[in-house]
Amino acid sequence: MIHDEIYTLRRATIDDASACALIVDDWIEKTVEMPRLFDKHKLTEMIRNAIPLREVWVIGQPINGYISYNPDLLQISALYVNKKGEGIGKILLDRIKSDHKYLHLWSHEFNNLAHKFYKREGFKFKNRKDRGSDGIPELQFEWIGK
Repeated sequence: MIHDEIYTLRRATIDDASACALIVDDWIEKTVEMPRLFDKHKLTEMIRNAIPLREVWVIGQPINGYISYNPDLLQISALYVNKKGEGIGKILLDRIKSDHKYLHLWSHEFNNLAHKFYKREGFKFKNRKDRGSDGIPELQFEWIGK
């Protein structure tokens, strides 16, 4: 049984950066296709710097996932959870969708599970690029609300 604490949703503060970085770091560690470009400390610094500039939400106590939305680009720039298949990603995504009519995101081409999730949540494939910022091919998805 999942406890209510796992679903506690709130705006992130810079104090949440290290917990978010641990989730990203764990994903990188478990993902063979993902190169290690940054250590936990650099990830923490990058997330800490992004929080004041973006709409960032965390879920869980302790934090089990986060989403980062860049309002200048209308783009979801990060969505990471440490408990897949429990609805955490959907809660985070729904929170951002509730305030916006259009969203887009880039996802690593190898990340088929994420693509299935985004398609299930109403995103459509839009574009592909050979090299994202980390050198890996990426697919772009967009969502248009009603």
